[in-house]
Amino acid sequence: MTNDPPRVYLAGPDFCHPQAEVLIQNKKLICEKYGLECVSATDTDLQFNSPNRPAAGLANHAAVIELLKSCDALIANMNPFRGPSMDVGAAFEMGYMAALDRPVVAYSSDQQHYAARVARLHDVIEQPLQEFNGRLCTPDGLAVENFDLVDNFMVAGAALAKSAAISEDFEGAVRWARRLTDA
Repeated sequence: MTNDPPRVYLAGPDFCHPQAEVLIQNKKLICEKYGLECVSATDTDLQFNSPNRPAAGLANHAAVIELLKSCDALIANMNPFRGPSMDVGAAFEMGYMAALDRPVVAYSSDQQHYAARVARLHDVIEQPLQEFNGRLCTPDGLAVENFDLVDNFMVAGAALAKSAAISEDFEGAVRWARRLTDA
């Protein structure tokens, strides 16, 4: 048996932020305060400027998968990213860890329900949502998921599966991760 601290993966688009290094380092310090070792995609040799972009993308995917396998839990940034929903890469990482039956916890400073965010976007582009046969729909008739959850029911479900709330801030999610890795 090892006395190593639980290893937690940071999922989300933080590495896209102009101050990514500082942001991620601050989050790692918060994790450390709670006795967690925190890693992120930035702890791999991500390739962004390769002349062979498809190969670089696939290499990045493989590196992140290996890092995920080495972790005991995942903390996901579910803040809306480039639209009304969370970062799609983080959603994949959440699903991967959920499939491994490892704790997935999440946070979002935007606790508005997904359907409300989609409605707000459609109001801005002057194509308001409509109700059709009891379902919320876009003007082209496509249904909008409306389960009163922070995001798509599959990713919200991954975050809520171990009975941890989707926190309003990162530190709240870290506390949940600590509790769940102690179990």
